[in-house]
Amino acid sequence: MPGLMELLFLLAAWAVVPLGLRLLPESAPLRLARKLQPAFAALVTISFFLPKGPVAAALALPWLALNGLVALGGLLRLRTALREGIPRLLQLAAMFFPIVGGIHLVASRYGYPLAGFPEPIILLTAIHFHYTVFAVPILASLAGRSRLALSCGLGVVGGTPIVAAGFLFAPILKIVGVGILCVSVVGIAIGQLTLVPSRTGRARALLALSSLSVIAGMILAGVYEHGFYTGRSWISIPQMTWSHGILNGVGFSLLGLLAWTAEAPRAADRPVRP
Repeated sequence: MPGLMELLFLLAAWAVVPLGLRLLPESAPLRLARKLQPAFAALVTISFFLPKGPVAAALALPWLALNGLVALGGLLRLRTALREGIPRLLQLAAMFFPIVGGIHLVASRYGYPLAGFPEPIILLTAIHFHYTVFAVPILASLAGRSRLALSCGLGVVGGTPIVAAGFLFAPILKIVGVGILCVSVVGIAIGQLTLVPSRTGRARALLALSSLSVIAGMILAGVYEHGFYTGRSWISIPQMTWSHGILNGVGFSLLGLLAWTAEAPRAADRPVRP
């Protein structure tokens, strides 16, 4: 039976990703990805009910293909995105990053220790690349009237490879990268809060809840990473997954995307500031 981490990934597959795809600039690969998403999410769901191995991994492969379609849509928009400024570049980054999460998902379902890392690190990485570096850059791009949100969106994009380098080469880089991510995500949340008064109805409440929940979640992430690095752990991985996952995944990512889709179903088609 799926545990909490598996459920967090499924929340991304069934809710966060389809909402995010609606807010990205149009392209033929993206339209195809939207059509295929429910079927491929269903296959991932079945995969999580099976023992790890070739069959479970095979059922996760279509989701990796979906990530590839989204990345292809980003490649087709690359030239125009470079001319359209930071908001479009953040959306482009959101289209490229999930394929890394898809690779880790397949490795997790097969039971393969990718790059020598065991579970739950592999599945947590898959989750991270469907929330923090997919949904969050999209939210930053849509909060384009806030220069703080845009700048911090770049911090999320830049901090992610630093965290990866920390896992592979030097733990201190992981601390630096996580610090950049924490500060950047909180900055985006603050930027969103400045936009709350200009929103209407349900979007206003959702955006406020999104921003406030992630501030608490990022504080917990910083405490966890400090404990991991110093060897004095105050928060266990299960506790971190529960609190950080709910606050950041459901709170920030899902509620934030719901806020923008509630107010502007095709927000990605709005003109972006250079």
